[in-house]
Amino acid sequence: MAPTSPSAGAPTCHVVNSEQKQASTDTPPPFAVIARKSDFTPEKIAFFLLDPHPKMPSFPLGRSEAADLAAYIGSLRK
Repeated sequence: MAPTSPSAGAPTCHVVNSEQKQASTDTPPPFAVIARKSDFTPEKIAFFLLDPHPKMPSFPLGRSEAADLAAYIGSLRK
């Protein structure tokens, strides 16, 4: 199950778990696809989440929230 925070807004753009059939947009990859990338590491994703970037809506995450979300995404790697 996805954490309720910080990923509460993520299902709007990303498919965050297997129960979710689709997101409101097709542009961002599902979390499981991110987790299966050959260069994926939880640390890399946590850093990415902490660094503002224009493709994502602005939502402030603390270091522990980014690490929790990155760990969740990593748990989807199969």
